[in-house]
Amino acid sequence: MMTVMKNSLLGLVRFLLCLLLSSSTVSGLGSVVSKSYPHIRNPKTWHAAQEYCRSKHTDLAILYQRSDGERMSLHKYYAWIGLSKLKTPTEWTLATSPPTSLIEWASNEPDSGDSCALISHSSNKVYGTNCEGQNFFHCYKNEPDSRTTFVPLAMTWQEAQKHCENNRGELISQFPIVTNYLKSEDFPVWIGLHREGGTWKWSSGSSAYRSWSSPPSDNHHYNDVDDDCVSISSLNKKMAAKKCTDQFPFVCVSDNLLLVKEKKSWEEAVEHCRAYTSPTNSQHRYDLASVQPGDDQNYIMTTVMKADTQEVWVGLRFLAGRWLWVTGADMLYADLPECPLEGNRCGALTKTSTTSVKTRDCTEKKNFLCYRK
Repeated sequence: MMTVMKNSLLGLVRFLLCLLLSSSTVSGLGSVVSKSYPHIRNPKTWHAAQEYCRSKHTDLAILYQRSDGERMSLHKYYAWIGLSKLKTPTEWTLATSPPTSLIEWASNEPDSGDSCALISHSSNKVYGTNCEGQNFFHCYKNEPDSRTTFVPLAMTWQEAQKHCENNRGELISQFPIVTNYLKSEDFPVWIGLHREGGTWKWSSGSSAYRSWSSPPSDNHHYNDVDDDCVSISSLNKKMAAKKCTDQFPFVCVSDNLLLVKEKKSWEEAVEHCRAYTSPTNSQHRYDLASVQPGDDQNYIMTTVMKADTQEVWVGLRFLAGRWLWVTGADMLYADLPECPLEGNRCGALTKTSTTSVKTRDCTEKKNFLCYRK
C-alpha cells in the first residue's frame, strides 16, 4: 500500500514538473496580460460605443496611468468633404465645381449606393458613404488667406454643409489642395469612464487614474443631459466630461485573456488551456494565466466577475517547497502560506477579493482563466 502511495505521489510530482518545464516562458516574467487599444473613427454616443467595444473587443478603454494614454494612437479621423451625388444622382459633383478627376478614391471606392464622400486623414484617400452617417468636417472660406476651420462635431453631410454655410463658408472641396489642410487635430475620443449617481466609474475594471483638462463639478443636479461621460483629447490625452449623447470616435481595449466557463480541476484546467486551439488562429498557444498584484489584478478581475463559479483557477501551484506560476512569472504575493495544507496547494481568484490569490484544493471544480502567449 505504501509503495502504491509513493508511486502515485511521484507521478503527480513528475506531472507538475512537466507542466512547468513545458511552459515556453522564462523565469522573471512580469504580467502576462497583453492589451491593445483599437481606435474606432466612426463617431457614436458613449453607450453605443460601449456596446460596440463589448461586442467586438473587450470594452471601452480603461487607463491606469499616463503611459496608457501615450500608447493610444488617436490622431486619425474621417472628415466630410463637399463631394456628393445629391444634386445629380448619377454623377459626383463638388461644391466649387473643380474637375472631379483630381479626386483620389480609395481602392474599390465609391460604391454604387454611396451619395456622399469623406476623406481619411491618415491616407488622404476619399471614401464614398451614405449621407446620414455622422463625421467631423472642415469648413472653407474663399478669402485671401484661404481660411479653413476644423469642426470636431459629428454631423450628417447636410448638417455639416449647413453649418459651414451659416458661418459664411462651405464644406472643403478644393482638390488637390484639400489634402494640405488634413493635419493632426485635437478632438474628443470616448473612453470607459462615466458617472453613475455622482460617482465616477469605469465601464470595466477599477482605476483611480484621472487626468482632467478641467475638473468637472461635483455639485450639480444629475440628469440625462449632464456631462456624465468622459472623453480624452486625441492629442494630449487629457480627460473632459461630455454629454453621453454626444457622438465622438472612441477607443476600445482588447486583451489576450480567455475565460473558460467549464468546471474543471486545476490540473484539468492547465491541460485544457495548453490544448486549446483558437478558431481564428491555430498558431496561437495558451496557458493558465498568472497574476500580478495591483493594476494587473484589477484589470483581470473584470473578466473573473463574468465567471459562472465564485472562484476561478489561475496558474499558481505549490511545488517542491515553494509557490510557482506555471508561466514562470515573478511571485509578488507575500501573503501566501509557507507551508500550505496538503489539499490547498493551487491558486484561484475569488470575486470577493481584488488584492490576493486564494489557496484551494486542486481537485475542486472551477471555471478557469487562460491567456494567449
